[in-house]
Amino acid sequence: MNPLIEPLTSKGVEVTEIESRGQEARQTWLMNFIRPEQRIRLSPYLWEDIVAWDEGCFVGTAADQAFERAAKWKALLFFQHSDDMLELDLTQAKPLARKDLIAATMDYADVYIVDPAYTWTYVIPHEADWGPYFLTKLKAKGDD
Repeated sequence: MNPLIEPLTSKGVEVTEIESRGQEARQTWLMNFIRPEQRIRLSPYLWEDIVAWDEGCFVGTAADQAFERAAKWKALLFFQHSDDMLELDLTQAKPLARKDLIAATMDYADVYIVDPAYTWTYVIPHEADWGPYFLTKLKAKGDD
């Protein structure tokens, strides 16, 4: 059982567990949040590729605050090493803090949260000295 379900439901989040969609979520995340030139030499962890960003990425407390401000009614939560995915209905939820989203087990240690359209992401890496990160979808050339 996913270790985040109980902490999330205790905060009023309606959680639907979706099995075997983690790989698909990671691929979609990659296409929306990693620059094309970076995709050919990916780091072992997806979040390591956003560390190199010099613009548009909030880190630490600024990332937490951006996540708090994000329009979030529904969100998807997935992991680096697990194919589990959670669909979150946040409409009746109490505010979530970073500590509410951390799992101790390695398969669930790197947490990626996105809105269903993948326009923003909030990432909590397993490395305590890194992140969290909040960034918005990459814009294609010509987008404004």
